[in-house]
Amino acid sequence: MNAIRRFIDRRLGRGEAAITVPVLDGPLMPNAALDEAGIFAELAGADNIVLCGKGLVASSGGRVLRLGPAGQADEELFAFDNEVSALACGKGMLAIGLDGKGVTIRGGSHDGRTYDMAEGPRHPTSLAFLDADTLLVTEGASSRRARDWRRDLMEKGASGSLWRLSLASGEATKILGGLRWAGGVAATGSQKVWLAESWRHRILSVDLTSGRMEPALEHLPAYPARIAPAVDAGFWLSFFSVRNQLVEFILREPAYCRRMLAEVPEPFWMAPALASGLSFSEPMQGSQLRRMGVTKPFAETRSYGLVVHCSAQMKPLRSFHSRADGAAHGCVAAVEHGDDLFVASKGHGKVLRLAGAAREA
Repeated sequence: MNAIRRFIDRRLGRGEAAITVPVLDGPLMPNAALDEAGIFAELAGADNIVLCGKGLVASSGGRVLRLGPAGQADEELFAFDNEVSALACGKGMLAIGLDGKGVTIRGGSHDGRTYDMAEGPRHPTSLAFLDADTLLVTEGASSRRARDWRRDLMEKGASGSLWRLSLASGEATKILGGLRWAGGVAATGSQKVWLAESWRHRILSVDLTSGRMEPALEHLPAYPARIAPAVDAGFWLSFFSVRNQLVEFILREPAYCRRMLAEVPEPFWMAPALASGLSFSEPMQGSQLRRMGVTKPFAETRSYGLVVHCSAQMKPLRSFHSRADGAAHGCVAAVEHGDDLFVASKGHGKVLRLAGAAREA
């Protein structure tokens, strides 16, 4: 029955074969809040950012850094051969995801615990402590590095997973598999957690006891990434980039996708990106983007900056944007610190500070 439905949808251009994209409207109405925010730190490849006892901690490549009050990286906490692809802070602990090497724990009662096994999450994309002895891990794809998210999207990968790691016993348990890039996870204080399934543009509610999942937020106009808690029991939802109709069309042409991935250098794929406009050789340089040599904020774009504040029930309340002509794209992580919200713009290599954004929630 599913095969028949897919055949009909493809012929009629509906369902998963549709190339329409939801508009940014309501709580997602575009603005320039991220571009107007202060630059707290310049950090090449700024990726994960969390708050722990040492203050604000961020990752850049294979390094884990503490950011000083003025934004400078005043202490290198750890350095690894593999890229740091996920971070989470627990009680006196820092969980570090290493792209291709699994997870390691530094500090606290489980200091030195590592998960680097064939049957386990070797390519973490996000981490969250369920309690002092349990860590939740998402793996974007079982055979893809976290940095290869664009290839997994264009190949329509579906090997993402959610794991539960016991820090006491060292046991790794798979909760869910077959996900189209598990990009983020957040605990809620119970056995229900929020999970971002990026390529299906939705947030799932997952029961850890039964493994049952239900869509909580669907048909998003962008690709959701990590989820961070807010002090008001809500959440901050980060996004890789927004969707556009050209990419949606290409995703429905597998032969074209295969040739593009095989013959075109990755920076020039017609695919979402963490930053764009860096080379004239990039796609989408046509007149629909520019008027009199100027990129308009409402232009079609491969990269975008977007962070959304959601309620405890994962309903969008307000959002912060860097539009097509902005310079704060690829916002893959956010964290509250006092009254302020800090956002890692990986695309443009900086950590942004939105003063008072958490207080205004």
